[in-house]
Amino acid sequence: MHLKITTTENMLAYEGDIQRISLPTEQGEKSLTETPLPMVIKLVPGLISYQNGSGTHTLSISKGIALIDTYGIRITSSMITQTPLKKLTELRSNQYLLELKLQKMKSEGNIEDISSLILELEKVKADIRLAQTTY
Repeated sequence: MHLKITTTENMLAYEGDIQRISLPTEQGEKSLTETPLPMVIKLVPGLISYQNGSGTHTLSISKGIALIDTYGIRITSSMITQTPLKKLTELRSNQYLLELKLQKMKSEGNIEDISSLILELEKVKADIRLAQTTY
């Protein structure tokens, strides 16, 4: 299968042939070992793992979309992290601060701000899982 992963700003994170991929979806993890029928998959913040000739690779994404057709799999996400830029302790500290902010916002904020903060928190959690697999 051919895989191309880019950000919404067209920054290329990966392009090449793979044997397997695991995608974070609202229904849980979806694994593919061959290109199925054409489909569109809504991606949630989480980890994408793919296996190519050099091994298994993992990256974290914010929400995104996967377009699957006869040409392969094209993934677009607003934020992609291949290597955590922050230490695990900093990421956990960010998670804690976002959780506190979310608790406060639930009583005072509007639904759009709360939804945005939840997505930000889920991305930090995905970065923590990525950091745990990296270090």
